[in-house]
Amino acid sequence: MTSQAPPTKVPATRPSVPVKPVLTGPGTYTFQYQGATGSIQIPANILDPRLQRYGDYRRLAHARPITYLIAQVNNRSEETITMYEVVVVTATGQQIEATGISDYIDTWSETFAGDDADLDKYTRGLKLSNASQFQLLPGAKGTAFLGAKEPITSVQRVFVYPAGPFVRVEARRVK
Repeated sequence: MTSQAPPTKVPATRPSVPVKPVLTGPGTYTFQYQGATGSIQIPANILDPRLQRYGDYRRLAHARPITYLIAQVNNRSEETITMYEVVVVTATGQQIEATGISDYIDTWSETFAGDDADLDKYTRGLKLSNASQFQLLPGAKGTAFLGAKEPITSVQRVFVYPAGPFVRVEARRVK
């Protein structure tokens, strides 16, 4: 006679609930702040025609390339949105700070100041910097251009300072 093992009870399996993956890496990130909403391209496509005037002036000043970010903001808050800073934390834990493009333009324009001043190029920089200041009043929509000194090749987390240095929100990747 052969003995048979008693039947074993198979545990019931629960249907798996799909887990929405957390998106990281370069792409489009969105944020919200007191009713204001925005999306940020990290990094921006260097071929975006809106960046041409900044790239042209940077090359004129013989400055190092930068990484551009473009933020589209709809300010439905009661605060003025300035896009003070965006901080990207990379996969290796490096913090990369991106500030308004006017900060870079001001630095580039200094190339044309001093003893060998080129007032036309310096004035061009001042006008470009002034036109690039980002102050979005309540109810307005606008585009902010930011720059980072380092290349952004990986993205783990994104922090946005929409209304100054003391207000931080986290952005989430959507694309």
